[in-house]
Amino acid sequence: MNAPYTIRRAPAFAAIRALTLAATFALLLSACSLAPRYERPEQDIPEQWRKVDLGSAPLNTDWWTRFNDPVLTALVEEALKNNQDLAESLARIDSAAAQVGMATSALFPHVSADGGASSQSSSTRVANYSTLADRTNTNYQGSLNASWELDFWGKYRNNRTMLSDVLMNSVVGHEALRLSVAGQTAQGYFALLALDMQLDTARRTLKSREDAFGIYTSRYKQGDITELDWQRARAEVETARAQVHTSTVAVDQAEAALAVLLGRSPRDIINSAMPRGMAIGMLPSPPVLPAGLPSELLERRPDVRAAEYLVMAYNANIGVARAQFFPSISLTGMLGTLSAAVGNLFINPSAAWSYGASGTLPILDFGNNWYNLKDAEAQKKAAIAVYLKTVQTAFQDIRTSLTSQREADSIVRSMQIQVESLRRAVDIARLQYDNGYTDYLTVLDAERQLFSAELQLASALRDRLNAVVSVCMALGGGWADPGKSPSFPVVNTERLLQEETGAGKTAPAAAPASSGN
Repeated sequence: MNAPYTIRRAPAFAAIRALTLAATFALLLSACSLAPRYERPEQDIPEQWRKVDLGSAPLNTDWWTRFNDPVLTALVEEALKNNQDLAESLARIDSAAAQVGMATSALFPHVSADGGASSQSSSTRVANYSTLADRTNTNYQGSLNASWELDFWGKYRNNRTMLSDVLMNSVVGHEALRLSVAGQTAQGYFALLALDMQLDTARRTLKSREDAFGIYTSRYKQGDITELDWQRARAEVETARAQVHTSTVAVDQAEAALAVLLGRSPRDIINSAMPRGMAIGMLPSPPVLPAGLPSELLERRPDVRAAEYLVMAYNANIGVARAQFFPSISLTGMLGTLSAAVGNLFINPSAAWSYGASGTLPILDFGNNWYNLKDAEAQKKAAIAVYLKTVQTAFQDIRTSLTSQREADSIVRSMQIQVESLRRAVDIARLQYDNGYTDYLTVLDAERQLFSAELQLASALRDRLNAVVSVCMALGGGWADPGKSPSFPVVNTERLLQEETGAGKTAPAAAPASSGN
């Protein structure tokens, strides 16, 4: 009684054994990868700069708090929270993480379920029609279907590696953007304070020249000065007035630009004024940062790290392109039931199953796979060029920012001495003119030089503060005091990758991921 049942079950056990053997064979071949071994592109780094070590520090430290301006701190943190470019960047991280998830799912068998019912009626006008057969019949069906393409050549694993590197590029790129937004906010705030100082200077100069012009007008009417001197005095009044209007426009533009950078609403952009803290001349100049290049610059700069992740991604993509030349083998299986009555669907004779394997090998594609491989190799070369250019730009930034930082204080001191000297020169020129010892051109020349120097002093004070910001950005962030935590969350790229993909990934700075044939 049991023999027929045993004979019917044997093929099912054979199917299971076949699938098990195939899966084991696939796992044994899972170490095969056609991607080239990754090596970080080499560059000629100056030896004398490699010796400088600033110590380990978080990338995103609150370097803007060094200026001791609560308004600046609040503005930077507002920008980091509400900036729309950062919001877009976070959305792109979510998109990249989702693509890694899809690539991960391609490594495993796909199982689907389907069911249905069909009914059909046969014609009685056909040959050999039997009146004993039912003219109408109905069938019910339910099944589980599974398919799995064996990743012999690492096509799907390299694709997942590529997308994981793209995810890390997006994450580290977000860090670079956040650093940039903080720097732009600080520099925008300093620019606004400098423009305030220039506007105050223009208004003060206008008031002084209007008062002097009133005196010159009385003297001109009395015949004590010529019309030429009176007209020149009048022109200088309008020059100062024009500068007031120009500075007013510049202040308004700077406020609007800063409001957009902070992510404020259109209503606030139109109606709200930007808060101010200390005047630009009262802001402290933070301690000078070490003049040199830290040995871990390539790990500290987020844009450099992001560029390297892109090289790693395109390196893995070569493995995907190479795998297209080799056969793809898929396993399929079905386990289900078929019956003319719903009540009989789960009775053993109604069971149905199938399994099989299929393979495809490209034979004639008119060079499609070959061109695809060449495209992947060209994309890697382009990514390497971008990486090398990013490193070169990093060294350019650090060189120019350190030089600017070193010379900024000297420039400000010279400008301050120049302004003091020109103020004294204006007083002497006016005294000599009033007493008839010099002409009015000497007075005008001294006043013009003083006005120009006062405007330039505001720019020099702004540039001195910007130089510190530039050094912090060039080195990938500031340096916090021991035990001090940033006031906003720091993105942990390793943990983010683990959370999104279920697997960690080694950062290129520590140990670049590599794969070999």
